[in-house]
Amino acid sequence: MKGGTPIYTLNGMVLGEYLNIIDGTVMAASDPGFKGVLGLTERVSNDLFLGDGVYSLWSRDQPDPEETGKAPGNNMYGTHPFIMNQDPNKKWFGVFTNNAAAQDWWITNDKATGKVNHKTYATGGVGDMYFMMGANPNEVTKLYHTIVGAPVLIPQWALGWNQCRWGYNTTQALRDVVAGYEDADIPLDTQWSDIDYLDNYKDFTYDPVNFKGLGDFVKELHDKNMHYIPIIDAGVAIRENVGYTAYDEGVKNDVFIKTEKG
Repeated sequence: MKGGTPIYTLNGMVLGEYLNIIDGTVMAASDPGFKGVLGLTERVSNDLFLGDGVYSLWSRDQPDPEETGKAPGNNMYGTHPFIMNQDPNKKWFGVFTNNAAAQDWWITNDKATGKVNHKTYATGGVGDMYFMMGANPNEVTKLYHTIVGAPVLIPQWALGWNQCRWGYNTTQALRDVVAGYEDADIPLDTQWSDIDYLDNYKDFTYDPVNFKGLGDFVKELHDKNMHYIPIIDAGVAIRENVGYTAYDEGVKNDVFIKTEKG
């Protein structure tokens, strides 16, 4: 409560082994300055503020990730169950629910009162909640990072232009992309390959036919002071009895995550 006005109300909470529910109301600045809350990244949208709708957090790929606010929510790779808003006193306020489980946030905005209700449904997980206040968004963000940790310091070249997409399925296709940048006189620091380059989608391999000469291509990039990044799939392909070391050694050493059925 700030100056006698509550800026967040926890309406109810249910914590179960397979279902967590949190019902809360945020008091944001009301009309005419109402914008609601922002956050619940990572998502593709042209508006940082969250309109009425459902927003899913589940770190998996989506063929069409553009946010619509309609079920099922269009999640992306990141999971940040954190919202932030300006309160009626023109200060900033943040709420973080420390839960990595799959979850849907249902957002309902009331522009007349400035109230924003969120109902969060998660497939279990913990019920830890953190509240933080600051004079501006930067102060709240700094407090958030004291909880989740600071961003990793990346090399300077990684801040340059990186080109990546699914569908570059030969070494020649990669060369053509790099040449296109050169022809257009557009600086390019790093060329990526999605998992198209893998041999039968086996991590730590590359297709010796379609990506013949890949090593030479990488050397060409290095000679131009450029970089190459091949994506490694998070899941090791199941390729039994073919001499795939990554899979065979993983099974032998019992390192893979299993379902309840083993």
